[in-house]
Amino acid sequence: MAKFTKGTPITFGTHGPVTAANANLKGVIALEIIDDSSGSDTTLFKGEMYASEIRLSYEADTNQSTNGDGEVVSHCTYNQRKVLNLTGVILSNNSSNSVPSGEESTLAKANTMFAAPFYAGCRLQISHHEWSEVNSDLTPPTTENNIGTASGGLGNFTITSAEKTRSSASYAEWSISAIEYLNIVHSGGSDTSSN
Repeated sequence: MAKFTKGTPITFGTHGPVTAANANLKGVIALEIIDDSSGSDTTLFKGEMYASEIRLSYEADTNQSTNGDGEVVSHCTYNQRKVLNLTGVILSNNSSNSVPSGEESTLAKANTMFAAPFYAGCRLQISHHEWSEVNSDLTPPTTENNIGTASGGLGNFTITSAEKTRSSASYAEWSISAIEYLNIVHSGGSDTSSN
């Protein structure tokens, strides 16, 4: 979503509507969590999150070589990766394709969605049409409030950790961390001051 201030628009919030009917609610993203460890895909969760925060970082490991004077003369970067952190509230998802199943908008369904079992190592697909780095490169999931999707996504994440939190004075939340390793090949000459 973008806001128009005096002069120039800025990006604001975690998500904005995309369809003509505003079917994709602000802040609501569609998630699908898939266990593909047995060779076939088993969807463990397909629903919605009201995302209070979506954080994407790029990381890598490096090694350096120094000369006798302690100056760096060579470096190597490897294990390039994207790290995604999602935090938000899980919604009931009144949709026929919901996993866990059930086409209803009740507190019981919301509790069932929150309690859906999954684990580290599962594939995470996200429908976030405004952010191609996060949007799934496979077919993004659709849900009750996210009926529109966008192709051309670059996300191919694997869950590395997840936390479900319930407290007496706040919303029940999920926090998910996921990683995607990148295949980055540099071309050209050596790294010198002239290039």
